[in-house]
Amino acid sequence: MTKILFTTLLFVMLAGCAATPPVIDYDPSIDFTAYKTFAFIGEHPLLRGEGAEGGSPLLEGRLMLITENILSARGFKQVADRESADIAVGFTVGGREKIQVNSYPEPYRPYYGGYGRGWGGAYYSTPTSTTVTQYTEGTLSVDIYDVSEHKPIWHGKATKRITSKMEKNPQETINEIMTGILASFPPM
Repeated sequence: MTKILFTTLLFVMLAGCAATPPVIDYDPSIDFTAYKTFAFIGEHPLLRGEGAEGGSPLLEGRLMLITENILSARGFKQVADRESADIAVGFTVGGREKIQVNSYPEPYRPYYGGYGRGWGGAYYSTPTSTTVTQYTEGTLSVDIYDVSEHKPIWHGKATKRITSKMEKNPQETINEIMTGILASFPPM
């Protein structure tokens, strides 16, 4: 019984560590097939929100390169003059300190009570163990605008728990997140 409980708890905890799927929103009245060219919203298209002030200065370049590669592979052509582009791309990053509290039952432990030898017997209680974990949750948003209309047409956002492994090798994580966010662009 204890082994089954432990295995179940392990799977629940691992599932809790997985990234949530990206949240996508777009204007369904837009004909996305009409867009052929793209540029970035500005010379520095990365806006750092709350909790991301001290992030790596290399992040912006990585986001731009990944976006260029993904959009080019989908047939979009990058143009230098953003006013002549069909769409403009911008990014926002942020972070938030979070606390996770997990409480789970421990295996039954007998407690022997009574008033002396031969009196009383074992009874069982259900103690619980509680763990408290502090972590940083990062958010990356990608916004795409119609340049001629000067209005947003598509938004993608991913949220993920930041680990020390990600901080040591951010390229892999950024590729994974950007690929996930842009997987549904353009919407079909």
